[in-house]
Parts: sequence; C-alpha cells; structure tokens
Amino acid sequence: MRSPHTYITTTIPYVNARPHLGHALELVQADVLARYHRHRGEQVRFQTGTDDNSLKNVLAAEAAGLPVQELAGPNAAVLAGVLLDASRSSSACKRQAQTKGRAT
Repeated sequence: MRSPHTYITTTIPYVNARPHLGHALELVQADVLARYHRHRGEQVRFQTGTDDNSLKNVLAAEAAGLPVQELAGPNAAVLAGVLLDASRSSSACKRQAQTKGRAT
C-alpha cells in the first residue's frame, strides 16, 4: 500500500516590510505539522514563499520612491532566511517576482 500524500502550504507574506514574529509563528506551526506527517510515514510536500507583486508592495515602493524590486528584494531575502530557519523541513521556498513578464 502506498503511503498517503500530505500537502502543506503557508500564506504568501507581503514583502513590503521586514518580517515579524507572526511570519515565524505560522512557519513553525506548518513545520511541526509536516514533521508529524513525515513521522507517520506519509509523503509530505511543504511549500512556502513570497510574492513581490502585491498591491501593498507597489504602494509601499511608490511611497518610498523606490522601484518595487528594490523595496521588496532585501525584505524577501530576510524573509527567505526566516523561512529557512523557522521551517527546516520545507520542501520548497519560492519567490514570486515579476521580471520582464516572467515569474521567477
């Protein structure tokens, strides 16, 4: 018999500011859930990431007088570090950024 598959995703946080404790809390909770299901022998896909293209990010960049990528880039990098530290068992950490019409 094949083991069950479990898919876990987190919300996609805005990167219009530096990450805060709430980001880490959600990631730790999702990580605990992923580890629990893996411990039971299930195959787990645990995915998280960021979205640079939200309206909140665009408005924050305009208010700061910066291009969106210049505002979001450093915050996304810090958040990626938090994601990796807080969710050691994640399968993937994706950053959704628009460059020349393509998502990266």
